[in-house]
Amino acid sequence: REIMELHTLGVDGGYTQQDVTEVARAFTGWTIYPISDYGGGSNQRKLLERVGVSTLEKRGFIFQDDFMFRADKHDAKEKNILGEKFNAGGGYDEGMRVLSVLSSHPSTAAFICKKIATRFVTDTPSTDLLKKMTATYISSKGDIKSILLTMVEHVDFWKSATKHDKVKSPFELVISAVRATHADVKDPFQVFNWSTKMGQRFYYYQAPTGFPDKATYWINTGSLLSRMNFGLAFATQKIPGVQLNWAQLNNNHEPESIENELTVFSAILLPERNQSENIQRLLPLVKDVNIGAKITAAAQQNTSSEMVSTDMLQMEEPKRLNARASKSQERKALSKKTRQVLEMPYTAGTNSPIAQVAGIIIGSPEFQRK
Repeated sequence: REIMELHTLGVDGGYTQQDVTEVARAFTGWTIYPISDYGGGSNQRKLLERVGVSTLEKRGFIFQDDFMFRADKHDAKEKNILGEKFNAGGGYDEGMRVLSVLSSHPSTAAFICKKIATRFVTDTPSTDLLKKMTATYISSKGDIKSILLTMVEHVDFWKSATKHDKVKSPFELVISAVRATHADVKDPFQVFNWSTKMGQRFYYYQAPTGFPDKATYWINTGSLLSRMNFGLAFATQKIPGVQLNWAQLNNNHEPESIENELTVFSAILLPERNQSENIQRLLPLVKDVNIGAKITAAAQQNTSSEMVSTDMLQMEEPKRLNARASKSQERKALSKKTRQVLEMPYTAGTNSPIAQVAGIIIGSPEFQRK
């Protein structure tokens, strides 16, 4: 089911439960070569070595690096997958044929092309763009380079309405801030903590699909406040283990005024953007000497931006608790773990005008866009 629903046909790709069962049968015997020196893996490896690879290959076994096909564990009976008949005794080649059938299926073409367009163009790609990308997928037999060229050559890719339409995930936001500022990160865990606080704890998304690639999942009032709070904490070097040199970014030239700082660092941090409109939106904020305190207070009061990370902690943390722990002990452990992640440690940092301005730019909606 995973290979069809998540990686090829898509959930509405036309397969049935019978197809799921038949595909599972086709992949019986597919496994990895045991490499462990301990336990069952060690015993299996010793048995294989004792029998000998050449002998096993004569019996239908396949060895390719860490992959192993065990002919003795394969369901050799006839199968029918997506309307195609698989004769009995196909062995390893059945699995390869399944991959070929799935990869060349029209539903796979449509599914993969929509994923690519959603990733690189817009959350809601047009029917015409998807139609042309899908046609290229089919004609090129899934050549990704050709598909990307079709996408880039389409008018939708260059429309002003879709340019910078995509919104960064928390992970992309913190990484782009580090890259744009050439920050020296001594303690990556603190950056990880901020990604968690903004709703994306690495490797903790429960569904096998991975974190969503659409703005509706990431953006709400609370998350915007947390992102602005991150921008200010990052730029003013209040995040432990993160060091910045704002003067060096501007060739050691100090802007003459707040307005000039906003103009200069907007160009540095937001190249190829509409600077004039963004500057007009941010100018009242950079002139507010209390903006940092206001944003921090608002972010602390709003819990919606922390719901995702808190929920994930609540799903994972009980697994580490002793099975005999009482409900009160569980709640206490959860509370402690949640505080450790969501209550960020701060250093004294620097509240220089340049850092404040840069923080507002990093926390602004325009910097949130890819």
